[in-house]
Amino acid sequence: MKISHFIAASAIALFAATSAQAADVVYDQEPAPVYMPPVFSWSGAYIGAQVGYGWGKSEGDTADFSAELKPDGFLGGIYGGYNWEVSPSVVLGIDADINYADLQEESDFFNGGTYLFTGESKLRWEGAVRARAGYAVDRFLPYIAGGVAFGEVEHNANFEGLSILDDKKTQTGWTLGAGVDYAATDNLILRLEYRYTDLGDEDYDLGGNDYNVDFKSHDIRLGVAYKF
Repeated sequence: MKISHFIAASAIALFAATSAQAADVVYDQEPAPVYMPPVFSWSGAYIGAQVGYGWGKSEGDTADFSAELKPDGFLGGIYGGYNWEVSPSVVLGIDADINYADLQEESDFFNGGTYLFTGESKLRWEGAVRARAGYAVDRFLPYIAGGVAFGEVEHNANFEGLSILDDKKTQTGWTLGAGVDYAATDNLILRLEYRYTDLGDEDYDLGGNDYNVDFKSHDIRLGVAYKF
């Protein structure tokens, strides 16, 4: 056999053996990375708008009689605040709001069957500064909140068309409520909230009589805020 033929045959045999071994080799491939979406953070400032429905109780007393009105109606305004995520679940914050209110009722009052006057009670606006504490469950944040509340309460009364009371005062009290925020996106926060407010009592002059009025209210609110 010629040397050149021997070399060619050897090369072919070596190539075939190498190919067979390569076919038996199993290559380890690294698994494809799993995408993990970023964890939402509640920390940061926010500002938004809200609307709601409120119902209240206006209780007035003089030395001789008492009167009660239950104003109700629309309210709406703006709110804002700041959250601190102090742990993966616990969120603390401060929240403030100011709202236009149209809670009112008018009624006739009698004492022993005798007509006394026609009275009206109104809540014109209200606001609050509150502390909040919540427990975050992913993008849901149930919370409780409480703080200082203030608002303008107006009272009117007339006897057969003659005004015997027409006065309004800014009253200060306290508020307590609970709600839930939901992060629809990283920047859009939706809110549902219930709130109880006690604006305390004030003295009014009702036809020469001291008329002490206590004003309380409940309301349900829907809000949407932008988180920075």
